[in-house]
Amino acid sequence: MAADAETIETWWRGQDPTRAPRFDVTPFACGLQPDVSVVRLPQPGAQLAPIQSRASSITIALSTARLGSTYGKYLVYYDGPTDEPDTCGQAGGRQDSGPSYAMIYVAACTNVPTDTTAAHEFLHALSALPRGAPHPCSPADQGHPCDSAQDILYPVASGAPLSSLLLDVGRDDYYGHSGSWFDLQDSLWLRALDAQVALGVSVQGGGKVTTVQPGPDCTATCSVDWNRGSNVMLQAVAPAGKRLVRWSGACRGDRDCSVTLSAPTSVTAVFGPARFRLAVSVAGEGVIRSAPNGIACRARCSAAFTSFKPVRLRATAARGWRFSRWSGACAGRRSICAVPMSKTAAARAVFVRSR
Repeated sequence: MAADAETIETWWRGQDPTRAPRFDVTPFACGLQPDVSVVRLPQPGAQLAPIQSRASSITIALSTARLGSTYGKYLVYYDGPTDEPDTCGQAGGRQDSGPSYAMIYVAACTNVPTDTTAAHEFLHALSALPRGAPHPCSPADQGHPCDSAQDILYPVASGAPLSSLLLDVGRDDYYGHSGSWFDLQDSLWLRALDAQVALGVSVQGGGKVTTVQPGPDCTATCSVDWNRGSNVMLQAVAPAGKRLVRWSGACRGDRDCSVTLSAPTSVTAVFGPARFRLAVSVAGEGVIRSAPNGIACRARCSAAFTSFKPVRLRATAARGWRFSRWSGACAGRRSICAVPMSKTAAARAVFVRSR
C-alpha cells in the first residue's frame, strides 16, 4: 500500500509537475510514511464475496471504525473473496466533500497492478468523470472516458503498468481542460506544488491542532505547506481537563480560527487547565456573590470557574455594617472586584460596623 502511494505520487508528478495527491502521512523510524489503518470486517467471506453488497458493507465498517471524515478520501484495499474476478475495484465521490472510498479488490484482476487500480479508483473518488465531459463511454456509462484506451480512467484495464498510462488523454475531459465543467486539477485533495505557503503551528500546554478540510494536521509544533490562497480552518483539540486558553499569531480568541494563506503564516495554540478554584471568605457581616454564578457566601466557600475568564465578585454589607476592603486576589476599597482566574485564587472581604 505504501509502495502504491509512492508510485501514484511519482506518476502524477510526471503527468503534471504542478500537482500531487495530498496523502496523509505519519512519522515512522524510517521517515514519513502513508498513514495505514487495518479494519477487520465483521461479515464472513461468503457474505462479502457478492459485489452487489460488498461496497456498502465495507463503507459501514470503515465508518464504524471512525474512518469516515468529511474531509477524507480513502484508498481501501479489500483482501477477501470476490465472486467477480474481473472487477478490479469500485469508487465514487463528490468533488467538494467526503468521505469517499476508492476500493481496490486485491484478489481480483490479478494481472493488473494494484497501483493502476488505485490510481483509477482514486480519480473516481475525486469525482471523475465530471458532468460535462465530452467523451463518456455511453449514456449507460457516464463515469469513464472512451476516447483512448491509454487513459488511466478507461473502463477496461489492460494490465499495462501505471507508468505507461496517461492522466486525461488530450486534457479535454476531467483534468487540466479548458471547459466550464469541474476540473480535477482544482481538487482540494491535490497539492499545488507550484504555489505552496508554509503554515507554522505551535502547541503549548498539551493538546493538538487539527484542520477541518483536506490537509495535514499538527499534533505538536510543526510547519506544513498549503496551497497559496487556501482558507484553513483550525480547531484546537484539548485533552481531558484542559481547554484552549487562547490563540496567538495569526489567530485570536479561544474559538476555531480561520486563516487565509497568502504568505507564510504562524499561529500558536495555548492550552491550560479547564477550571481553577476560587475560594472566598468574609470577615464581619456581609455576603460575597459572583458573576458568573457559583458563589453566594456569608462565611467561607469556594467554586470552580472557567480558567482565564475573569470572575466578578461583589461584596454587599449586612444592615449595620459597611464594606471596608478586600485582601488576597482582590485589593482596594471598591465593593466590586475582578479576579482573572489565571490560577487558583482566594479573596477575602472585610466588613466593619457602621458608625
